[in-house]
Amino acid sequence: MRKCLLIIFLFMLLIGKSEATGKRLFIDSVRVNSGRLSLDFHAEDMLDEKVVEGLQRGLTSTIEYQIELWEKRGKLINHLLGQRSIRLKVFYDPWEHKYVIMSPEEKRLTSSLETVRQRCSTVQNCELIAIDELKSKHRYFIEVKLILKPLSLENYQEIKHWLSGKAKDFKLNDLDDTQKQEQQFKRGLFRLFLALTGFGDRVISGRSPDFSVEDGMIRWDKQ
Repeated sequence: MRKCLLIIFLFMLLIGKSEATGKRLFIDSVRVNSGRLSLDFHAEDMLDEKVVEGLQRGLTSTIEYQIELWEKRGKLINHLLGQRSIRLKVFYDPWEHKYVIMSPEEKRLTSSLETVRQRCSTVQNCELIAIDELKSKHRYFIEVKLILKPLSLENYQEIKHWLSGKAKDFKLNDLDDTQKQEQQFKRGLFRLFLALTGFGDRVISGRSPDFSVEDGMIRWDKQ
């Protein structure tokens, strides 16, 4: 029993959201636009050949950007002032022979893989907060995290049920403790399989230098 739990624990350490090796996220610009703090940023090489192969085989990928504005209050203490998220879904439509990029604002079809990469990796004019809410001479920074899920929740559930041979209305509450442990172990194996085959979640992040806002303009701290 303990050995089984230890194996599951080690699996969870291995298969948690991993940092995408060799891939980086850059905050290109922070500025004041019509009285609001705005930024541009981009990620490098997130849609690699493995992700593209998955798209062409019918998988749906999800890209989520989490943007946070922090106020510095000490060496180790920061205060979250504002946050927002941007979420995209991408899949390949075999009937149209085109990629589909979906966001709350639009649904775009394109046959160009380069357009998909550009749309999913570059964000411009992302507004965060009115500068009236920022205090003069206080120091701030922006952090952006990108989470790429090469498998959508729907893909994940379909494959998991297919591999386990269970019906979609399977209820874990109906199992006894031994069966629950077995199912937990199988889920850990499946998530490890996703990580090892390149379809596990990937995370990269980037942070701006410290700055302040004075007279409606960004003032960068000297590095």
